[in-house]
Amino acid sequence: MARGASATGSTPDLLIQPADPANGTTAMEFAFEGDLDGNRVVPRGLEWSKDGSRLFAVTTNAYGNAFWLHIVQPPAAQYDSRFTGALTHTPGQAVVGEPVGIRGRLELDGTAASEPVRVSAVRTTADGTRKLAEAEVAADGTFTVLDVPDAVGSATYTVSFLGDLTHRPAEDVSLTVDVAKAPTSIALTAPAEASMAAGVEITGRLTAQGRALPAGVTLAVERTDRLGTGTLSSVPVAADGTFTVKDLPRARRDVTYAVTYGGDDLHTGSSASATVFVTR
Repeated sequence: MARGASATGSTPDLLIQPADPANGTTAMEFAFEGDLDGNRVVPRGLEWSKDGSRLFAVTTNAYGNAFWLHIVQPPAAQYDSRFTGALTHTPGQAVVGEPVGIRGRLELDGTAASEPVRVSAVRTTADGTRKLAEAEVAADGTFTVLDVPDAVGSATYTVSFLGDLTHRPAEDVSLTVDVAKAPTSIALTAPAEASMAAGVEITGRLTAQGRALPAGVTLAVERTDRLGTGTLSSVPVAADGTFTVKDLPRARRDVTYAVTYGGDDLHTGSSASATVFVTR
């Protein structure tokens, strides 16, 4: 809050102080006297900049025929800021290699800044701390920090607001997220019927969320028929995730083929099965 007046001697012509009486910030006082700065503030001669960081004051002399413009910059960080409520994250289950959003709300006292307000964040894991990209705070105070976790396990996100021209820094807020392996799935396409003489051919595709699967992935294959269960040769997976299972059945009637991916450090395992009716 700024108040202008016409005073003599050392009595302030301009007083700048917080509008909230509970704010104990010391008021700034200015006494304008002399040929270089006028001796009183003109009526309606005060105006704040849009971001509240500067006050423009116009003064005049005793005769009102000369004018001076004063630009006053009050001490920075006049108002408090705080994070309200707990941080949350989406999706509910974070997985390695997939985007995760850390959501929260920042509350600012006093005047709004003309420049976009941003929060900063870091992610801390067993491997160390990594700085993340800043997130812009919306008009309602909400923000979302985006990250793509690169390891399985606990990840602690700490969000900070370092203040701006008109706001003090806020106390940091943190959230620990459990990052799981990315899921995989297997889809099979099998004929309804085949013969022992011609054999069985089943095609499929292995897909994975998160990071791409490593090169050289193979799948385990089991065959179950009326004679029991046995393991067939593993099948390689192409770069696009496709694979083919070929077999010469040893028995007639229903034969079930189970295809399994064992998983890796970043992906869960998965399996699928298909049943083919085998004739002679």
